[in-house]
Amino acid sequence: MGAAVGWFYVAFTGGLPTLGSLVAGVTNPWFGRFGTLWVALGIIALGGACCLPGVRERTGFARLAPAGVRPVQSLLSSLSIAWTHPKVAIGCVVRIINTAPEFGFLVFLPSFFSEELGFGEGRWLTLLAVIYGTNVLCNLLFGVIGDTIGWRRTIATFGGLGCAVTTLILYFVPRAVGGHYWVAIVVGMLYGITLAGFVPISALVPALAPENKGGAMALLNLGAGGAAFVGPAIVSLFLGPLGPAGVVLIFAGLYVVSALLTLCLTLPDGPATPAPPAAPPVGRTALRA
Repeated sequence: MGAAVGWFYVAFTGGLPTLGSLVAGVTNPWFGRFGTLWVALGIIALGGACCLPGVRERTGFARLAPAGVRPVQSLLSSLSIAWTHPKVAIGCVVRIINTAPEFGFLVFLPSFFSEELGFGEGRWLTLLAVIYGTNVLCNLLFGVIGDTIGWRRTIATFGGLGCAVTTLILYFVPRAVGGHYWVAIVVGMLYGITLAGFVPISALVPALAPENKGGAMALLNLGAGGAAFVGPAIVSLFLGPLGPAGVVLIFAGLYVVSALLTLCLTLPDGPATPAPPAAPPVGRTALRA
């Protein structure tokens, strides 16, 4: 499951920050920023066109909710899982923290790297593509690692604690050494690597509510969307009084909190990953589905 989720995030991160940054770096000089938005709209339409004929999986064409469950009732059950399964709610918080700093960084790091350090817009967009290009390569890796050493351990150590450290060096190291572009590239890659440590969260949270995986995924997606609000909100509230350094410290602290919260996300069975299936008894033949 962790590896499967890793493939999902390979595609997700490959599009949003990585391919998007590369496209903007090419189209901005040609069409300007407003023209780049029209190019983006065309790419979105192309993705939709690929989805319609290409993703024709049988299950998705049929009703998934149990018989007799109305849409409003299904929606309420997806929300009520936050208090019927508190660990799922904790997982939602961890998911918010996962990418809230990422969205927050996109508010003030462009001016820091392009103007204060003098990299310019083009090299900043290249740096952004390198950060998340590295993340793309590591998403699948940490999915496999999560399946091997445990989902909770992977999220807490590589994701939470790892991002707490790399968040600090992403800002403070380039600031200390000045406009050395290769230093920014290296520390950016380190942040992209540790950010991939959160990949198993999408496998862990549905497993916390095996009887209502749809509701758990809905709450997890709420956390993903909430991150796009929380990150910029933190920047807007604290950038003025605390400055960029203070905001970075807040983000690093949030990552530490996410590591601690992850330790609470034990599965109903006890371990953080499902146990491997037992071998059939000697002398008996395992049934095939």
